[in-house]
Amino acid sequence: MSPSSGALVHTLSHNWLGKADLAVQSVLLTGGVIAVALRLWSRRLLGVSWEWTDWLVLVALIVALGRYIAELLLVLLCGLGLHTEDVAKLGGDDILIRFRKITFAGELLWITALALIQLSILHYYLRQFQHRIIVLLTYTTIGICSAFWIGSFFATTFSCTPVKKAWLSDTAGHCGNTKQLHLSSTVSEGIVEAFILCLPIPILFHSQLPTPRKVAVGGIYLLGFIIIATTLIRIKTYSELNINDTLYTSARNSLLSCVVPLLGVIVACLPIIPPAIHRIFGTAIFLSPSDSMTTYGYRASGYYKTTVLSGTQMEEPEIPLVSVRQPPMAKKLSEWCHGQIKITSDWEIHSTRNSARMDKDSIRRA
Repeated sequence: MSPSSGALVHTLSHNWLGKADLAVQSVLLTGGVIAVALRLWSRRLLGVSWEWTDWLVLVALIVALGRYIAELLLVLLCGLGLHTEDVAKLGGDDILIRFRKITFAGELLWITALALIQLSILHYYLRQFQHRIIVLLTYTTIGICSAFWIGSFFATTFSCTPVKKAWLSDTAGHCGNTKQLHLSSTVSEGIVEAFILCLPIPILFHSQLPTPRKVAVGGIYLLGFIIIATTLIRIKTYSELNINDTLYTSARNSLLSCVVPLLGVIVACLPIIPPAIHRIFGTAIFLSPSDSMTTYGYRASGYYKTTVLSGTQMEEPEIPLVSVRQPPMAKKLSEWCHGQIKITSDWEIHSTRNSARMDKDSIRRA
């Protein structure tokens, strides 16, 4: 019997595992979208162009969205979270074929999203940490992650020969030990994730950070350890899968699987979003000195500037009142001024030669 496309949608009301899976994924996906949006906005506030690390995490979010759509189809059309025997009675054997097809595509998307997130974090390390040993270890880890990505992707794709035997068990051919493949791949991913998380610890340990930034870094590491713990739990849940009740027993593993890439997107964005947080909430406690200098320097052209007057700060739109060309002797300042000085607030000029005072009104009249 061939089921209709919506034959199992009505079962969602009593499919508590399926609802929990979709709820967790929806919350994390929303958090990932917000984190990436704040990240890209922060780049714009800083007046800098996107880097490889930004493109990688953006593509990872898109791939994770594809994985989320696959999960929706598994729950709504295949009855993920229900007992296989009950689903077979409602939709027939075609439901299981559909389940295997979508699961096959979802695994490839999961592998790709995770690798992109890891590469994004590692590229961020290359920009942030200039220590020779850290740079060397980062490049080495990039090579290892890339190799794992390619190896896992092709090993999963061609675990059965021909490929369609992965979802059509009656097809002539053979399949490898897919369970052992997934377990070894998960263990390898856990080891790589732990190494990536611990890579900058020696530098951070010796850094003099203000208390708010220490708290922020601690929060990022807490989320990172949650990802590693989730990966380890996945090893246990996957080893307990029952091939005779795949739809029910794989629901828990699927729920845990969604946590890793989606939470990884959020973790990858957290170190870069302080400028956006400052703009929204008006607090600069999480900004690093480099963020502050860039945010309020001349490179942030076209956005609000902060002018220090009498020890206080005020924000105002950049409306140039007068442009002063720099003399040849100040050529080294061109990298900061871009050839001119834009004055955006009331000012005065004091001459050190004759102690003469030139106020803004005389300049404007001239």
